[in-house]
Amino acid sequence: MSIESQSAPQAPPPTDDQTPRPRYLEVWGDTVVGRDLTVSVVIGIAVSVGALLGATALFNSFVTDSSLAEAYALLVGIAACLVAGVVSGKLFRPKRNIAVDSSEGDTVGDVIRVLQEERQGLGSVGDLPAQTVRELKDLDLYDRFVEAETQARGTGGRS
Repeated sequence: MSIESQSAPQAPPPTDDQTPRPRYLEVWGDTVVGRDLTVSVVIGIAVSVGALLGATALFNSFVTDSSLAEAYALLVGIAACLVAGVVSGKLFRPKRNIAVDSSEGDTVGDVIRVLQEERQGLGSVGDLPAQTVRELKDLDLYDRFVEAETQARGTGGRS
């Protein structure tokens, strides 16, 4: 009886076109890159705490009531949190790729039909705000709604 040792298969070394993919985490129902989240949290802490401490020193220097100075400093700290959120949002853009396969085309048509059959109907594309029209065009849905609206008019309202 002989025991042969077999080496475990090893993954091929990464090539130039196989760049390492970021590690994703799920936080509060959203998927984020862990590194980006960590940097954003550090930015938020640094900006908000720095603004709070600086505002506390500034307001205590010329406001006679210390509780009022602390309240003003707290407002500055909250505003700094918002600034840190905007900065993090600009630094780390969304990395989502929305892919629509051909089977989803039928699903979109089904949703449009259900909307047409509801009590108030589908409505008119002409009544939509410009931002909504842009979003529909970006998602390649605008023409589908125009087509559904034209068909609804041709059949006398609801289908």
